[in-house]
Amino acid sequence: MDIPTLIPAQNNHRVVHFTGNEPPRDFERLEEIAADGIAAARDALALLPLLPTHLFNQLHGVAGELLPHVSDRRLLNGRARQHLEAVVEVINRLRLQVDSEDEALFGEIGRNIIAALDASNRVADLLAAEKEIGWLRGIREPQG
Repeated sequence: MDIPTLIPAQNNHRVVHFTGNEPPRDFERLEEIAADGIAAARDALALLPLLPTHLFNQLHGVAGELLPHVSDRRLLNGRARQHLEAVVEVINRLRLQVDSEDEALFGEIGRNIIAALDASNRVADLLAAEKEIGWLRGIREPQG
């Protein structure tokens, strides 16, 4: 067996770390989750005028309260979540009044509103958890 007599003098090596196809964690996607929620709410509001008049009129008030939050792209506060929940309540109440030809549209509006509410709650939950963990680790907010 031949043994090499020359040993390479270059002192370089490579370390490759494979992470696979692991999806990013939610905390790493906060901005994306929030943006998806805003887009879902915007899509739902855009579809409302396509509803029959008797359904649109009953949703108009709660949708009007939600509109400024969506226009300002601010769905992460408690007030916006209250307005999203109010829209969900009205949608649930109206569900029995929806004709079969309007079910798909009505369902899409409902799914978009729930997606917006879920996204807002998820981001708020992650931020609250981060704050609580920081507090437990001794990281306190400055008194101001």
